[in-house]
Amino acid sequence: MIEAMKLESVCINRFRSIESGELTNCGGFNVLIGKNNSGKSNIISAIHAFFTCIRDGNVVTLDPPIGKEIDFFRRKTQLPIEINLIFSLSLAERDVLIRDIVTDAPQMKNAVDGLDPSLRLSATISIAPPPRFFGFISKLALEDTVRFGAKHPDTERIVLSVGSEAASEIHYKLSNARKKIQNSEGLRNFLRQFDEEDWRRYRNEIETGTVRGSSFIHYALRRALPAFAEIDSEFAQTFQSITRESASYSDFERALQSLITRTTEEAEMAQKELLTNKISTFAGEESSVPNYVRNLLRKVSEMKVLYLRERRKPIGKEEAEQLLSLKVKRGGPEVLRNIQETVSALLGVQIDAFESGSPSPRGETIAEMDVDNFLVEVNGSGIREALRLVLDVEFQHPHILLVEEPEIHLHPALETSMMRYLKRISSGCQVFISTHSTNFLDTAEMKNVYLVSKPNSTRIQLLDFEEAETQIPKELGIRLSSLFMFDRLVFVEGSSDEAILREWASKLGVNLSQSNVGFIAMGGVRNFTHFAAEATLSFLAKRQVKMWFLLDRDERDDSEIARLREAFGENATIKVLERREVENYLINPRAIVEFIKSKKELSGNRNDEKLPTESDVGKMIAEGTEKLKQIAIDKRVAKILCNPVYPSLERIFDKKQEMTITKKVSDEINRMIELLEAAKNKAEEVYKEQSESVDSVWQSSKSAMVPGDLLLDMVCREYSVRFRKERDGARLAVLMRENEIDEEIKGIIHEIGS
Repeated sequence: MIEAMKLESVCINRFRSIESGELTNCGGFNVLIGKNNSGKSNIISAIHAFFTCIRDGNVVTLDPPIGKEIDFFRRKTQLPIEINLIFSLSLAERDVLIRDIVTDAPQMKNAVDGLDPSLRLSATISIAPPPRFFGFISKLALEDTVRFGAKHPDTERIVLSVGSEAASEIHYKLSNARKKIQNSEGLRNFLRQFDEEDWRRYRNEIETGTVRGSSFIHYALRRALPAFAEIDSEFAQTFQSITRESASYSDFERALQSLITRTTEEAEMAQKELLTNKISTFAGEESSVPNYVRNLLRKVSEMKVLYLRERRKPIGKEEAEQLLSLKVKRGGPEVLRNIQETVSALLGVQIDAFESGSPSPRGETIAEMDVDNFLVEVNGSGIREALRLVLDVEFQHPHILLVEEPEIHLHPALETSMMRYLKRISSGCQVFISTHSTNFLDTAEMKNVYLVSKPNSTRIQLLDFEEAETQIPKELGIRLSSLFMFDRLVFVEGSSDEAILREWASKLGVNLSQSNVGFIAMGGVRNFTHFAAEATLSFLAKRQVKMWFLLDRDERDDSEIARLREAFGENATIKVLERREVENYLINPRAIVEFIKSKKELSGNRNDEKLPTESDVGKMIAEGTEKLKQIAIDKRVAKILCNPVYPSLERIFDKKQEMTITKKVSDEINRMIELLEAAKNKAEEVYKEQSESVDSVWQSSKSAMVPGDLLLDMVCREYSVRFRKERDGARLAVLMRENEIDEEIKGIIHEIGS
């Protein structure tokens, strides 16, 4: 049954950071991605807790892995923690369930024959709040197909429903039975250690009155079984009575065996007692748990679940022994070769196991694992972490694999290999991983990726990659992680702009990471219209991502800027700098002096040339600005006259015009030539207009009009160093003080990061 059963959805209520959250439409390979402390591990832990609670196939578990006050959402313990899992059932599995129900309740044959084959098995574990500490199956049901949380209660068929009072009663009976079983086990162990001499000594203590509060029995029973750390007084008195009434050790032994038998029978009877608080089942109200429910729970509990936490047990002796044992088992060498080939293909290393040259103090054989002929312990942490995961999977063959942070200690290339391995094994084993790595998003064919965030409580969102890939053009090079991982996106012209803005934000005390701000470099303003396409903006707006486009002013005039802002409305905020480019805001004499000094130190230039003063740099800035005036004019002229001219395919293929294709193409080329000729004829006029325009504002705005990167490089070259915007922009920004950052820039950063 378990080979075909698949986990389809997970619903979690009131567990740690999760008030209510759901994983819907689970597939073979499921990725939970989000920031630190968003609740990813809590989701993984909840799935593991479910299977731990049903591990014994019982309705009630006395030792759930969760249930402390801290495990309840905001420590609110008025209501239980609930973890609901929904599994798909094959026709064969459905038939087994029907057969079990009919065997237990023949009168239900007609009812079960009409069950819809598409029904799923829904199982809910509830964890009782403190001070009671137990878990129980509160509900088993067959439900209609679940898709994105849409359930149809009218098709639900209850298999088992256990109320809190019935659960408490089962818990009491099970606790009592377990205590009796532990007493029996302890007495058996006690008899193995308590000989006739011990009995005589203890009997003498009782007769002479030297025994103090049955101290000897407490010691002996604790040694026999740790569960006897606390022994109830009634049981201790029974033990003492048997000792007093026994004339010989043989009598004592027979009486103790009788007590063991009686206690075991009482434990069995306690579990078989009918419930006073009835439970609901498929066949109606019952006073005991039907066999078909126990069978169903047992089959679900047989699913192997492997849980690899963030802190994993170091690999070593145990795994070496397992590998070594394969060499001598029938069929083992082939299994070993398969494991070795898997590790070699994934990690690029060869593993093997051998007997150690020196035996243990007990004379046992010690196994050692080699990785590329070195002991595994001396290999890097990345290899050891990867081996931990791979060998656990290959040895245990789980049905469900839960992994926290599989990328820990892995090189990016090894991280990609690990992801491919996990995806490969997901064809036969459902994989659930929590990760911070965007590599698990930015690889194709990701269908089950869940974004985990925590605005107030943990929120789970199934990401729609198909929509993203459809609406976001691939040629833009936007990583899918950028579309889903950030709450705010800033589109800048180049990567250096991001680095400079982050340095300024740090100076201003604005934490862009805390505000979940991401940057996308457009590769120049020429790509602006592609990145700002309607499909991209509408997709991000639907995800409630706030967007800013931060553009250099370059040679744009006010009318062009107004058109840009009007075109994008409320979908995005267009910020056009008042100065020509971001580098113009780096022009600060004091910071430039520090920059020149640091560049000289980095280059090892230790000549005796005197460093410039702020006054010297200020003078060089003024001179350089004047030298760049002509370039400022030329760039304006080129922008107006050198706009690209494109052929119109719409005109060429216009069916209304009855002309040959050669005629249409010729006409279109002539139209383009006319546009270029018109621009050529206007060259002198445009040059004159732009020269006059620059002259009219030059004295008041010249430092904002010239190319900032050219001016900075011009000043630096006077002192035998260079300014390269891609790598030096952030270096200069970090040298600026908070009061030296322009108010315009401060406003933009506070708006983005607030």
